[in-house]
Amino acid sequence: MERENWINEIIDSTNQIVKVLPSDGLYAKIQSQMNVQKTIDIKWVWLAAASILLLASINIKVILNEIQSEKEIQETALIASITDSNLFYKQ
Repeated sequence: MERENWINEIIDSTNQIVKVLPSDGLYAKIQSQMNVQKTIDIKWVWLAAASILLLASINIKVILNEIQSEKEIQETALIASITDSNLFYKQ
């Protein structure tokens, strides 16, 4: 019995809730805030562009240095193999 009374009290408590209506200008105020366009200062755009360019330049330089280093290693290996084979024939 107590359980049923408790359940009924909970259900009846929703009848006492007062419905609150928003003010008339609230919807218009929300819409105006949503329609405001946010702009980014041009110095931040240039800073981002310069950062991307700097990062790309560094990556290209590292790749080119790696390619050059690999070519030098191959040349050294080729010269060493030729030198060793010439020494064999001179004896």
